[in-house]
Amino acid sequence: MSKLPRRDPCRKLYSLLKITAVVLLAASLPLPAHACDCDEPVIVDGLEAYARSRREGRDPVEGFWGIYLDWQPEEGASRRYRMAVVKNDYGVYPEADYIGVVTCDQPGCTRGEVKLLLSGTGKPDEFDATLLVTDTDGGKGTAVLRRHEETGRDNSVLDLSALEYEGKRMTMGMLRIIGG
Repeated sequence: MSKLPRRDPCRKLYSLLKITAVVLLAASLPLPAHACDCDEPVIVDGLEAYARSRREGRDPVEGFWGIYLDWQPEEGASRRYRMAVVKNDYGVYPEADYIGVVTCDQPGCTRGEVKLLLSGTGKPDEFDATLLVTDTDGGKGTAVLRRHEETGRDNSVLDLSALEYEGKRMTMGMLRIIGG
């Protein structure tokens, strides 16, 4: 009959202590200051953001928007998708008063992905803006809420033409999707 190996109780205790030390070390590491420090895109509930963007009593910049990105001078940089702009009470990007949340699945973005950060400047129709091109960096500048020249509707264009990214300038912006 073969003998079973005897287990060393100290080995078990040593393993438990190692695991505890790793857990305590991980818990003591600093958390990112805000969501921009993450390596992955920040995702929130896209359907809930869409519903909030269409509610009664929302701020003028809040709404459901069609966005057309065209960074110039770069050929082939154009992209289109839909975005809900809502108050930022999701616990992400604390420096932003409003966030733009992608509401569709298009190449290069995912439904629920936060792509736009807006902060008030003291003027009701002007915002400091960051359009996230990567997960941690993007085009920065001023976004201005304007009247659409063809329709005459107030607050129906969010002009992003002042945004710059790596020496390129945005040539288009966002149009409010009426009833969409």
